[in-house]
Amino acid sequence: MNTVFAPAALSGTTAAPASKSEAHRRLICAGMADGTSEIAGFTASEDIEATMRCLGALGARVEVEGSTARVTGFAEKPALMPLFDCGESGSTLRFFVPIALTMTHGGIFRMRGRLGQRPMDVYRDLLVPKGVAWSMREGADGTAELRVSGGMTPGHYTLPGNVSSQFVSGLLFVLPLQEMESTLTVTPPVESTAYIDMTLRAIRLSDVRVEEMGEGKWRIPGRQRYQTRKVALHGDWSQAAVLLTAGAISGDVTVTGMSDDDGQGDRAIIDCLRKLGADIETGDGWVRCRKSELHGAELDMRNCPDIAPMVALACAVAEGESRLTGCRRLRLKESDRLETTGAMLRTMGAGVRAEWDTLRVRGGRQLRGNLTVDARHDHRMVMLASIAALAADGPVTVADTDALAKSWPDYLDTYRALGGQAE
Repeated sequence: MNTVFAPAALSGTTAAPASKSEAHRRLICAGMADGTSEIAGFTASEDIEATMRCLGALGARVEVEGSTARVTGFAEKPALMPLFDCGESGSTLRFFVPIALTMTHGGIFRMRGRLGQRPMDVYRDLLVPKGVAWSMREGADGTAELRVSGGMTPGHYTLPGNVSSQFVSGLLFVLPLQEMESTLTVTPPVESTAYIDMTLRAIRLSDVRVEEMGEGKWRIPGRQRYQTRKVALHGDWSQAAVLLTAGAISGDVTVTGMSDDDGQGDRAIIDCLRKLGADIETGDGWVRCRKSELHGAELDMRNCPDIAPMVALACAVAEGESRLTGCRRLRLKESDRLETTGAMLRTMGAGVRAEWDTLRVRGGRQLRGNLTVDARHDHRMVMLASIAALAADGPVTVADTDALAKSWPDYLDTYRALGGQAE
């Protein structure tokens, strides 16, 4: 689907959708508990539906009514070597490989889009020496397919800190279920620590004990069981970042439903925009950002890579030069977001150069409109184009806007409700 976004000012108040990262984790903890848990403030998306499908493959049942999800763990006996349809969700794939090895001694994982190209060798190199059979191939329908069989074992696990935190989280979910105590060590420097902390919060809320033995090292007692809980999801800071950036460059936007202490690393959007000179005000559960004169800055995106494209846009509108470092993980997303962000903003007239893990932005130029940009079927790139269009000198056409369903199906409704023009 093609959508044309026109220059405009977004203004008003809106609630952020539920945190996708938190929802994955809460669903998994509930799915591994014996009984029914309730998750309030639930927002569906393609990635979350992938996790729901995989829970179903393990025998859990997920029922959604309005904004509430009820999850019954172990509702049915799972099949041997179940099929896990992960869609394009990297979180789902990496979380469920060790879960499947623990719960069903393996499974078949189907992947779509670029997911099959994203690194999985961390698990392969860690688990194959422990007896796990591992086979990656092309499935019958042309999609990537991973087959694993064997089982997880207790013991000492070590991961390098420069890999995705999703691998760390996958192990944290299942090591408490093993027959004996385990230890998990992540060697420094550790990236995306906020996502590891979010996993620890989720499993501890389910009465699972994980004991810290120092930075990046945990002792995990075995023979534990997840307990059912009633929880409410917090607003998603990565999605709030989209709307707050809109306020910073063209309008006055207030986002509600946010938390100061939910562990989401993307809350860094507040500090990033402030360093660029944005007019930001915070309160109890809300953040407001108004258009102001922006200036360049040097910003570290290592623990919040998902918001880097939006921050790069703010830098493109700001006066002076900016440098966004620690962006390497952007290359391993639905598109190579480091290159896609640079290419999109250059097409619109911004001075942007993508290096190995850095975006260099020379700001102060009027963004160009009356053109078409390529979002590479990447949901975050569609959002980037829609917000960039607000500050352009003409409309911007974006193809593949149906990619928004991956994380925020109602995005265009929210955009229009705040005064955005999208046709």
